[in-house]
Amino acid sequence: MNQPTFPMMLRRMIRHVADLVPELVGRAVFEVLNLGGKVLKALPLSARTIIATAFVWLLRLQVDTFWTWVQWYLWFYNPWTIGHDEERLASGIAKLERLPYGSQRLEKLHKLTPTPECQTKVANNTCKHMVYIHGGGFVFASSSVLLQSITGFVRCGFTVYSIDYPLAPESRFPGPLLSTLRALHWACTEENVDNIVLLGDSAGASLAAMASAIIMNPDLRVEFAAACDCPELATWQFPAIKRLGCLYGLLDQTSWRGRQLKQISMIENLLAEGGVAGCLELYRSQHNVFNNRICLMDIVDDIQAFPPTLFIGGSRDPLVYSTIVSHERLLSKGLDVHCKIFPARHGFFGVPVEWTFGQWRHDAQPAFQLLAHFFERDVVGRHHKRRCSLTSAGASCCLEEHGDYGLHALKAYDQLIGESQHENLSGWPDMTAEELLTYTTVAR
Repeated sequence: MNQPTFPMMLRRMIRHVADLVPELVGRAVFEVLNLGGKVLKALPLSARTIIATAFVWLLRLQVDTFWTWVQWYLWFYNPWTIGHDEERLASGIAKLERLPYGSQRLEKLHKLTPTPECQTKVANNTCKHMVYIHGGGFVFASSSVLLQSITGFVRCGFTVYSIDYPLAPESRFPGPLLSTLRALHWACTEENVDNIVLLGDSAGASLAAMASAIIMNPDLRVEFAAACDCPELATWQFPAIKRLGCLYGLLDQTSWRGRQLKQISMIENLLAEGGVAGCLELYRSQHNVFNNRICLMDIVDDIQAFPPTLFIGGSRDPLVYSTIVSHERLLSKGLDVHCKIFPARHGFFGVPVEWTFGQWRHDAQPAFQLLAHFFERDVVGRHHKRRCSLTSAGASCCLEEHGDYGLHALKAYDQLIGESQHENLSGWPDMTAEELLTYTTVAR
């Protein structure tokens, strides 16, 4: 057998070092970012707020000017742009109006009325109206920027109300939630809307879920009205919420902290988690209104009624934990909830399809199809025609051993739990997803 020569050994060593360099550089960058995060946490809350607010204002500067201009003047009416249904983006819209629903500057909405031809698609439905609440971490973005993502529902026949709301930190909790409730009250009293489907993404999903819970649980509404010093809220009229769609929602304050997803790098995971934490800090009430129960899981024990709901998340998004936990908790209360996780990052539904290099066909388009079917048809029991998990066997997510449910989903997407070699995980099948997430965290 020939002995390796010095040049051969040198080439092997160089290849080995070259393979290690990206990992070492990535680890070094992660440690620097992690240290920066610890330094920020060590700062006084007022200093963190100033830094975060300055960053948010810079972000808004480009979103509210350049990207809004791109949306209206280059994108929305461009004959070559398409929606998730592969139809021209602005087609099917007979009228687009900008209307106020409240007295504050940002309490306005876009009303998209479908053409008569599109309206016939929901002619026999009890629900012909949709309210959409945009995301942006409670701190930025707008209906204008994300309007392109929901025109497909107009072509399904829905009259869509896409609302804006006051943003944090200028308007902290409960401001945006009160504006959301005001918009729904306006739709009922001014537009004579009796039934709606409600859709929100990211922070908008949180507002949609919180509004649904407050509207459908009278005792919770009275408590919230008293905490917000808004007694008239208890007497407001609202449309019946027939369906709720939550896209990658911020639905709890803890499950996504200290985790590591399988499908993204440590750096991406750390930055995403830090961004969510920063937005949440800017949104929280400085006066502890409603005991800062700002997310759905903060009030879950008080929920007795809730609309049929489809939770959708992304396996490369730290908020997937929030989606999984919320689905499991509400399902355990006997409520009609469903869940589907796509191989996608946060915000995948709101990105124009032309910008995704074809990835939209694997996440945003099937998510749109699933939502459209969920909104258009009655749900019988805990199943609907397009099963939530979309498996070849047609298994529902609402069965513990199938689909995107609880511990099964955590094992599929979480690095630590997926490895299942952790010395303290021997009893994990007996835990809920929420308990296991509390019990296991990744050291930062």
